[in-house]
Amino acid sequence: MESIRCSACQALLFKTEEKAISGRIEIKCRRCRTINHLRPAEPETDCLEQPAIGEKSCGSMSHSKP
Repeated sequence: MESIRCSACQALLFKTEEKAISGRIEIKCRRCRTINHLRPAEPETDCLEQPAIGEKSCGSMSHSKP
């Protein structure tokens, strides 16, 4: 489990499983009243590099002309 803490006072806000957050979250710290904005981590992809000119990018589909 991962502990999510306040960015200002480091108070524990909540605990979560890895990759359990799928959208943005706004949570107010009960101790210092700071509003913390959380978002999920970037998804991991197998294709991190930009394709060379003329090459297809990762996940692109080719469409043949009839």
